[in-house]
Amino acid sequence: MKKARLLFVGIGGYASTHLGPILHGDRPDTEIVGCVDPYPDASGFLAPLRERGVPIFSDMAQFFDAGLSADLCVISTPIHLHARQMIAALDHGCCVMAEKPLCGDVSDIPAMLEARDRAGKYVSIGYQWSYSAAVQAMKRDILAGRYGKPILLKTLVLWPRDRAYYRRGSGWAGKIRAADGSLILDSVANNATAHYLHNMLYVLGRTVDTAAAPLSVRASLWRANAIENYDTCSMEVQCEGGARVLFIASHATERRQDPIFDYHFERGRILYEETGETKIIRGILDDGTEVVYGDPFLDVTNKLFAAVDAVFDPQLRPLCGIEAATPHALVIAEAQKTPIRDFPAPAENEGENRVYVRGLYESLVAAYEEGRFWDGL
Repeated sequence: MKKARLLFVGIGGYASTHLGPILHGDRPDTEIVGCVDPYPDASGFLAPLRERGVPIFSDMAQFFDAGLSADLCVISTPIHLHARQMIAALDHGCCVMAEKPLCGDVSDIPAMLEARDRAGKYVSIGYQWSYSAAVQAMKRDILAGRYGKPILLKTLVLWPRDRAYYRRGSGWAGKIRAADGSLILDSVANNATAHYLHNMLYVLGRTVDTAAAPLSVRASLWRANAIENYDTCSMEVQCEGGARVLFIASHATERRQDPIFDYHFERGRILYEETGETKIIRGILDDGTEVVYGDPFLDVTNKLFAAVDAVFDPQLRPLCGIEAATPHALVIAEAQKTPIRDFPAPAENEGENRVYVRGLYESLVAAYEEGRFWDGL
């Protein structure tokens, strides 16, 4: 059996969602030929990798300088490293599957596109909902005009985070720039909840592998934590085609609200709610017809397995490649121009070692329910 040779760049944190299925044999047509991570001891998969004799390097140059090669490079590293690592992988003949977001600095996007086209290789970005059967079915109906013209797409995610969240990794969490000046732009909207902002842009894309471009962006950025960037935001985006996108998210609320969305169209709505173990996207047409699209979290390995498939079939095109990920990066870059404001006197939850803002949960929920841009308590 011919096997796709995989290089994993980043083996800690979220990389476990990719390493696990491969090490467990879910794709017997693959083999791990190398890993790159300056801090490999932080990975829970270090022991099985070493048992298999997988070489581990501190940077990508060491892997390639050793005369090794790979068919697919899987990148799960801090945001500001994505662009340079994707370009390096492409320049060495690898297909690429990189975790979201696309990059920290939108000025890097032309070089990424050029490297991809020069190499003639597949590049996908890991917004996993874009690879979900539920989201793809929803997007097909939107593209077919089943719901009519999009009017307002709104999403709310309130995920409290403790102080340890901002101390994870190598010190890039919550930062605008790295020590070398590279843009990170790590924030609630560009990391933990990025999928849900991106999904609104993605389903508005005019083709299956594009997302809607932002025409204008208005943002309200706030922080309660002792970080450089924001932990709470409201963003309003006017998209090509006339739809309005409203995104509200926070890591600083007293209570949690898992992702919910409500997409309004001329002839119906599409909703998503998480109730206990139930996670369902469903459409409701104005004539009373209900369409159940299903759980967008059921197939989180789709993005990795699609990239593996592309190694064997170069004609495959990624459902979410550089072009489809670019509008999210543009929204983040434009929103970042807004001054960040500090919440006065955040409260302390000593049991969970985190801060929160009194009344913020209720205020953000109300803004979401009313479809209103939120600009402070």
